[in-house]
Amino acid sequence: MAIYVLPEDVAAGWRPLSTEETVTAQGLIEEASVLLRVLVPNVDSLDESIVRFVAVRMIRRVMKNPGGYRVRTESVDDYSDGGTIDSALSTGELYVSDQELGWLGVKPASETKRAFEIRLGGS
Repeated sequence: MAIYVLPEDVAAGWRPLSTEETVTAQGLIEEASVLLRVLVPNVDSLDESIVRFVAVRMIRRVMKNPGGYRVRTESVDDYSDGGTIDSALSTGELYVSDQELGWLGVKPASETKRAFEIRLGGS
């Protein structure tokens, strides 16, 4: 079963997409579908509206900030350009946040790590 997300879903509640952005959105939809299938093996049995919601959030993250900037600086006089790359977005890749994985019923890796203690000695 396919994950049913359309470029119109990405635009809805955000802004109209240009022709180029529509093509980009379609490619990102296909990537998001593959990524969700890898991370959430039972994705086909989940509520379609939740899966669509998560996929749209993933796609919008990339489209809203394709350069992966956390802070972007521009000056007018003696033009300067700069920014701080957000390490979570710096690759420009799609990702599913821990919160979104939780919505899909997957326990994030950060929650499965446990600390342990090793006692040295004979007691």
